[in-house]
Amino acid sequence: ISKCGIVAAHSLEYMLRRLQAFARFAKKKGGGKGKKPAGDTDPTGPLNMSCFQLMVKDEVPKALPDSEYPEWLWKLAEPRLTITDLETNYDNLNMAELTQYIRAKRREQLRETNADSLRF
Repeated sequence: ISKCGIVAAHSLEYMLRRLQAFARFAKKKGGGKGKKPAGDTDPTGPLNMSCFQLMVKDEVPKALPDSEYPEWLWKLAEPRLTITDLETNYDNLNMAELTQYIRAKRREQLRETNADSLRF
């Protein structure tokens, strides 16, 4: 967090990873016989959300039911397409997928170049 209270992008990514890990943990923990995890039914239940408290003066955020969150949030957890998948459908890519493909190819070429320069 910067001095003016703006959250950096890497902080948001960190929070998203923590939330995903917490969701996986909650599903594993409450997976008994027909028993639902407490986090899915009662948003004020035993969830400890103190790791998402960004500023000391702020209060700890409360977990909401899944229906309260926007649809795009759940799409962030979906796995991204691999380079081979993008290469096979190269002619039918939309702009976001094309950008992902170009960045992945550049990253791959950069790694190859760096690996070649390390060899004697």
